[in-house]
Amino acid sequence: MVSSLERLPSRSKRRRVAARDDDAACPVYILSGEILKEVATFLAPPSRILFAIAITCTNNISPYEIIMARSRSNKNQKSPPSIAGTDWATLDFGLIEKDLAAKLSDNDIRDVLLHIDAANKVKRLWLTNCTNIRGIGLRPLSGSTLIEKIDLSLVGKHCNPSNIMPEPPISCDIVLPILDSIISNETLCRLKYLNFPKGWRMRAYNTAKSGSSTETQSIFQAFLARYDQMLQNRGPPKNHSGIDLEIGIFGRHNSYGTQYNICHQCTKLFRHDCPVGDDNAEHYFCSACEREYCENCVTTTGCGICSYGFCVGTCITHSCASPNCDEKVCDECKQYWCDKCYRTWCDECCSRNCLDCEWCTKRYCHECSENDEMNGVLRCDEYDCVNIACSSCLLKRLQEGELDCMKCIRKATPLIKQLKDENKELKDENEALCQRIQNLEESKQSLEMLMYNRMGITSRDIGCRYRTLQEPN
Repeated sequence: MVSSLERLPSRSKRRRVAARDDDAACPVYILSGEILKEVATFLAPPSRILFAIAITCTNNISPYEIIMARSRSNKNQKSPPSIAGTDWATLDFGLIEKDLAAKLSDNDIRDVLLHIDAANKVKRLWLTNCTNIRGIGLRPLSGSTLIEKIDLSLVGKHCNPSNIMPEPPISCDIVLPILDSIISNETLCRLKYLNFPKGWRMRAYNTAKSGSSTETQSIFQAFLARYDQMLQNRGPPKNHSGIDLEIGIFGRHNSYGTQYNICHQCTKLFRHDCPVGDDNAEHYFCSACEREYCENCVTTTGCGICSYGFCVGTCITHSCASPNCDEKVCDECKQYWCDKCYRTWCDECCSRNCLDCEWCTKRYCHECSENDEMNGVLRCDEYDCVNIACSSCLLKRLQEGELDCMKCIRKATPLIKQLKDENKELKDENEALCQRIQNLEESKQSLEMLMYNRMGITSRDIGCRYRTLQEPN
């Protein structure tokens, strides 16, 4: 095979390199290991592994091995270069582009884990955005006694696992045997944190709640029991004050199947009733990303309406519209807004700044109600009237004869005038449409007569033919 370098014209001053079959398969063969290592430093850690795998052929002797061997033979080099790197205590696929991670297959994950010898090097594994895998690519981790944390939720930090649509194909039947091989040796096993896919947890929760069970869900619940038992068998760890720190799994609703009393980020244990000032005394469960954090890693706050905890600035972004209130409002409770300006209030401030119509779901803040009296929600201040309603509901009650407050009737009066004006506009528009239809019919008849005249057919002929068609046989 003739390389592109050999086909260069003789006037080219580029250095000609004798080509081999390996060159065509891997053009980077002419680069040294140090150059490739330097190039790899500009890539995210998982991308470095993928880069190293990409230049490794399936032949017995690959260009990657040749490059590394040539670099190792350099006497001036103290240590051989490694494109993928050597420090793989943490492997987070969230460091690469989301679209790329979503395309990785089980074979890709398997090759990555094998390339870095993950079973003997990786302590923390995040499969962030790897939504295309079924789990068989995790087999290189089987029997690992070094792994401490595995996040199978497939979502990034502070991301709601409910937002993954459709549900990823990761299989409980494939992954659980791998996890069983890790926790089977309780003496050497270091695993202390697991985060499962939302679909697994919710199906198991619904199954436990309803009392029904499928084979797959029974397998998952049985594994949760074994894993929880393994954590309990280790004995309660203690903090620096000698207080026992309970750790376990299960929970209720969206926390079902998640570990409690352990920080998702730093994996430090804690106890809710530790004295103030103890290490890691304050921990919170975020109801959005469904993970538990300590205050040293993440700042959390409670929703001003439902009081559930959320990560500040990431999982909860709505603030109360009152200028003197610093409460936050979660997405689930964001319905406490004005239907006109869409500003959101916390529960306490909403009762002071907004009025809800007693007969419909309309909610207006005081400012919008004053600026739009026709559609706003107002409170009647008559002594013997307690109506809080919009004009539409007041008019409906007036038509049904259920409104006797003169102030409420006066409030509904402008709406009557508005409806009359709208009715007149609709009537005029209807008359205009009828006139247009009539004009079109007349135009159609004129065109038909013109066509008959050109064909030599008179109106008398048309009448005779019409009568003939009407006569019975």
